[in-house]
This record gives sequence, C-alpha cells and structure tokens, in this order.
Amino acid sequence: LLTTVTGVHKYKWLKQNVQGLYPQSALLNTIVEFALKEEPVDVEKMRKCLLKQLERAEVRLEGIDTILKLAAKNFLLPSVQYAMFCGWQRLIPEGANIGEPLTDCLKDVDLIPPFNRMLLEVTFGKLYAWAIQNVRNILIDANAKFKEL
Repeated sequence: LLTTVTGVHKYKWLKQNVQGLYPQSALLNTIVEFALKEEPVDVEKMRKCLLKQLERAEVRLEGIDTILKLAAKNFLLPSVQYAMFCGWQRLIPEGANIGEPLTDCLKDVDLIPPFNRMLLEVTFGKLYAWAIQNVRNILIDANAKFKEL
C-alpha cells in the first residue's frame, strides 16, 4: 500500500501521514488523549461549566443591551454619554482598580452555542458602531469649528 501511495503525487498527504512526516497538531493530540484517557470523565462537572458559561453570556448580553438602550437616548448630555462609554471600557479614575478591561466579548464564554456567540458579537458590534459614530460626529464638529477659526 505504501509503495502504491508513494508513487502517486495526488495522494501526497496520505503518504506523509502514513510515513509520519507531519507532526500531529496540538488539537489532535488533545483529542487523542481525551479519547484514550482511562480515567472516568465527570460529565456533571462539564455540564455545570457549560451552564456557567451560558449564564455569563446572558449577563453580558443583558448588560450590553442596557448600554445600547441608554446610548439610543438623544436627551443624554455628552458628558453622561462619555462617562457611560468610559465605564463600558472600564476607563476609571486613577487609584481605583476593578480589574482588566474586557478585550473580547467572547472571553470566557467560548463554549456557548453558535447562535448565542453570534448574538453577542452582533450586539457588541452595535455598540462599537455607536461609539464610532459618536467619535465621527465629534471629529466633524471639531473640524467645522476649526475651519470657522
């Protein structure tokens, strides 16, 4: 079989896998270790972890929805919008320490179902669009005032 496969360029990947030229990926190694593991798998613990991630994603979604509803209000003062935006980014006064800013909306919720992941990403995208639009408006106003001077 090996000599038949080695002669055909079309099946080069099979030849290399049979001969062991490609190192196995970390993911493949993890899957093999999991499948060959002789210790019992605690399914209940895994289920609880998944439920916690779903709860975390729901809380994140509720929070971002609340911020979006507030951002949609036209009667808010610019200083309030600025404070709200800084709070969302966790930009705080010096001396206070509340932790690292959230860099990715899917951080620590990467095992939730695809629909929930997309819902989180789309909702965060709306907030990013709102923030970009506000920065754009500020730059346009500043440019207009600069031209007046």
